Amino acid sequence: MMSDAVVTAVKILQERALRANDTYELDRIERALDELLRTPENPAPAQHRVRSALGHAYEAIERRKAIAPQTEFTDHGQEPGYVEFGFQEIEMLAWISGEPEFKEPDRALLIDLTLGQDAEMIAERAGLPVARIRERISRCRQQARQLRSKLDLAA
Repeated sequence: MMSDAVVTAVKILQERALRANDTYELDRIERALDELLRTPENPAPAQHRVRSALGHAYEAIERRKAIAPQTEFTDHGQEPGYVEFGFQEIEMLAWISGEPEFKEPDRALLIDLTLGQDAEMIAERAGLPVARIRERISRCRQQARQLRSKLDLAA
């Protein structure tokens, strides 16, 4: 039986994982969740449990780094030659879904396009003229290109 504090702490960490932007943070949250679930009856306040579990996770990750430093998987910055089928679509869908700059109608349109729908299919479903949908597609693609170029410049 888990204490209410542990249930609350798990929910806090799960919400934080949904907002995480990198694998380090996800690894840390995963280790913290493991710690919380190993001691489910601990009555300490939820915020204290979260802080403590994240701190212990940080220490474990730092020990791992000291034992086995991370190395590059590729030579001279080259990407691996094999890309799994559908990987680019999944990455594009994840970016579209998480990009805060897109308005919901534009996000839905870009998702439909990524999933292989064309202007005629989208227009028929929306009950709008194909020309109007093509205009929206053009504007959405232009906005997406601009946002991606900003990300590429920032990286």
